Amino acid sequence: MESIANELVANVIRNFFVCLGTYCTIIKFTNKKQKAIIKTIFIILITSVLSALASKESGLISSLIVQILLISILYSFVIKVDIGYALIITAICLSINNIIYLIAIIFNYIINNFYNIQNNYINLLILILFYIFILYSVLKLKRIKNGISFLSGKLKNEYFNILILNISVIILFSFTIFTSSDINFISRIFFMVIIFSAIMFVTIQKSLQLYYKQKMLVKDLEETKEELENKKKEVEALEKENLEFSKISHSIAHKQKSLEHKLNELSMKSEIADELDIKDRIDDLSKNLMKETIVVLDKTGITEIDDMLSYMQSECVKNKIDFQLQLNGNIYTMINHHIDKEELEILLADHIKNAIIAIGYGDNVNKSILVRLGKIDGSYGLYVYDSGIEFEIETLLNLGKKPSTTHKDSGGTGMGFMNTFDTLRKHNASFIIEEYGKPVKDNFTKALKFKFNGKNEFKICSYREEEIKNKDRENCLIVEKLSL
Repeated sequence: MESIANELVANVIRNFFVCLGTYCTIIKFTNKKQKAIIKTIFIILITSVLSALASKESGLISSLIVQILLISILYSFVIKVDIGYALIITAICLSINNIIYLIAIIFNYIINNFYNIQNNYINLLILILFYIFILYSVLKLKRIKNGISFLSGKLKNEYFNILILNISVIILFSFTIFTSSDINFISRIFFMVIIFSAIMFVTIQKSLQLYYKQKMLVKDLEETKEELENKKKEVEALEKENLEFSKISHSIAHKQKSLEHKLNELSMKSEIADELDIKDRIDDLSKNLMKETIVVLDKTGITEIDDMLSYMQSECVKNKIDFQLQLNGNIYTMINHHIDKEELEILLADHIKNAIIAIGYGDNVNKSILVRLGKIDGSYGLYVYDSGIEFEIETLLNLGKKPSTTHKDSGGTGMGFMNTFDTLRKHNASFIIEEYGKPVKDNFTKALKFKFNGKNEFKICSYREEEIKNKDRENCLIVEKLSL
């Protein structure tokens, strides 16, 4: 009876140090900080007693199951991780600690052979000292100074988890075989276990190599993905910069032509022309211009706007287009409260120029443009009517989204509408396109109406309502039948 009690006490002591070593190994491998030390030691002591009793009643396998479960619950509770992850980590670390314990048994066996120590407690003390020394040496290795990377985070590779778990279970099963009291059975499988251990060692080594290769591959892929994202952002930034530059260049081109036109007018009236020997050329140009009947436009009182309208009128004269201007209300109020002077100047230039191009592409005998500017239908706005060809439907669907033009050979860049939509969004203005019908000799074909009414609407009113809607599957434009 006394020998049974002594064996149980020895088993409890042995289990206590192995369980404590297992828990320390888990903390080290996962690179976590130790918490609740007193509670931890108390639970490990309970685990040692329960596992010793389980070993006595049901065998070593039951003891190992108790240790894995209770240590997993302890780790999950203290470190706040899920129980599945804790079970895998515990199985791995317990198998490692049992291997260390077996190595300590071998050393202890050698010492016993030399000194013939008969006291069981002294043997147990030497065994535990060997175990602690070997475990300490392993945990002090530089390679695991900051934990083991694939254990310190949540295990995400399911195949790798199963492999490691199976190896750990096999190691624990091997441990139960080695601690069996059946010497004949142990001797029969000794060499088989040695071969199996070698295979396990190679498997673990190859598994770790594959893991680190996979980790490097994932890292390279993430770096490549990040680099591609950065390049994509750079390209988008450059495209945006190029678009902004194109908008500015487009606007400057209109202003430049307007100033050139005004400079030509001034040169015609200047006495300096005689000294520069260009009088003859100016006289010829004046004669050509005088061949056309030029209507004197009403003045807005804003020099830049009047200059642009004058220049656009001259462009219409060159293309034999009748150009009319209607002013309503005070234009100063419009540029002070609804749109900047420069923006209105560019808006006029873009859409009168587009009207000239549209008329040039048609064969209508009616070539006319009407510009209405000021307070119209209760709100300030700009209306441009022309007798040219209608918009292509693809162009209508892309307005304001990307530069789109069907008249590249006539100098069209598509930037005019990009500038226009920027201006409209800035001032919450509305844009309505009205299409009246195909070109006829006694009416306009379409009108572009820019209303500064704070509604920020874009609407198409067209006789081609059904045709436009059939092609407009993604934009969801407001398209209505034009009622005349």
